[in-house]
Amino acid sequence: MAQFMLLLRADITTDYSAFTPADFEKILGEYRAWGERMTKEGRLVLGHKLTDEGGQVMIPNGDKTTLKDGPYVETKEVVGGVYVIKADDYAHAVRLCKGHPNFRFGSIEIRELDMMGQPE
Repeated sequence: MAQFMLLLRADITTDYSAFTPADFEKILGEYRAWGERMTKEGRLVLGHKLTDEGGQVMIPNGDKTTLKDGPYVETKEVVGGVYVIKADDYAHAVRLCKGHPNFRFGSIEIRELDMMGQPE
């Protein structure tokens, strides 16, 4: 069965100041419920939230590599988490994402993993 990486992107222009702790707990519950459903169906390979610390971007510079802090001010969305799921094909992966709570705050990029001859 094919595996797909879901990159959860959040719109950083969203104003979260009106959200209460109870709102955040409810939202977390929705993410957990989606993950638990995928686990029950035997589809979830992994799922993790990324830390809130800004990442770094590695940029080749001749024989050296330069590290730059990110995300940048001009960035409108950031990757906040990842999942790897099993699906029959790309269209099936899209259907599995229907109703995902991340759509309230951003988007999901779906990419099929090329296992490069390795077992799944």
